[in-house]
Amino acid sequence: PRCANCMSGLEKIIEEKLGRWRQQGEAAEYYALRNRGPYKPTVSHELNRFGGQMGPYVDALLDLQTVEYINASPIDNLGEEAPAFIATMCPKRSTFEHFWMMVWETGARVIVNLTHERDKVGSAPADKRERYWPPFDEAMERESRGWAVQVRTLGHESCESVAGLLRYAVELRGSASGGPPPSRGERTRVVVLYWYSRWLDFPASSSIGTRPFYANAENVLHLAVHLQQLLARGEPHWCVCHCSAGVGRTGTLIALLRVLQRLPALQSEAQLDGFVRTTIERMRERRLWMVKTDVEYALLYAATLLWLRRSRDKEFELSWQGDGGDDWGATALAISEALGPAASHLQEVRESGRKRGSSATGLHEGSGEESGGDNAIDNARDVQRYRDASLPAPP
Repeated sequence: PRCANCMSGLEKIIEEKLGRWRQQGEAAEYYALRNRGPYKPTVSHELNRFGGQMGPYVDALLDLQTVEYINASPIDNLGEEAPAFIATMCPKRSTFEHFWMMVWETGARVIVNLTHERDKVGSAPADKRERYWPPFDEAMERESRGWAVQVRTLGHESCESVAGLLRYAVELRGSASGGPPPSRGERTRVVVLYWYSRWLDFPASSSIGTRPFYANAENVLHLAVHLQQLLARGEPHWCVCHCSAGVGRTGTLIALLRVLQRLPALQSEAQLDGFVRTTIERMRERRLWMVKTDVEYALLYAATLLWLRRSRDKEFELSWQGDGGDDWGATALAISEALGPAASHLQEVRESGRKRGSSATGLHEGSGEESGGDNAIDNARDVQRYRDASLPAPP
């Protein structure tokens, strides 16, 4: 347990740190973190957003039986006690079905969407988000009838405690062609999809310490505490998390959950700074650009400060207002009871990562170059060839 003096001392240190960053107009320490940009071969593919770039590392792809390629990475190297996340991009129209097949096959029960409501909608290179859950437009509705996994939105509600936070109950129904059921022979499953729609992408460094900065940190903290409690229920299971590219806001939320989990053991500035650094650099072994800006880095400290000031779970309880449609209470209860599926696929993917030589504890040495350059692979179908040949980079 943390002593009161240590807590108050750490609060003061974080306050001073955030004050210094606000005065300087940036969080300079962020740029000392290793491997910010690509330092290993990545997959360049038309199914990726941003013109095929921002692909996952070749040695950290999510292995699926039902989808040949999806831009997704297992973030499973933060410690055995840490929640296991799948970091992925916001689906494009051409990958909606792939996304839901991934959710179905991995047994995920929770999805977190961090795209901003004003992010540009579409699947063109400059677009950032799409609505990939029903109701769809007429063309996508027709297409979705042929999907191996059928998707139906049961209802949704708005959070009264956090502006811009919605959650949806989504029912998945697997067909015989949808691949093996993830656990217990189930053919239907309800997942909960959280959408926090007020987190701006790429705010200016000068925003650190401003009122909007702290308001967002407060909202993200509420979401993180809620998820921490939710993911602690039952057996381990995957949580799917994405923003636009699935690196910046996504990495920040995952890192915050880990910091909150470890915080009682962090007694000094050096311990906190070291743990934040290690967490981010380990995530970057699995996926490029995780925690992409100094503002996101600073948010980790701001949320931690807010937690230290108010570290009682009851202060972070969320209240919800239904949409007046289907019986959300019954649906929410079903979700709560369903959390905690068998962890078999979670363990399979973890073991697969270890067999490929990924370290769950060590940190890679890398140049930290921020340009993909020759590290891009032209076609995802070639990935297995590079794995088998153990080449350091594509020829």
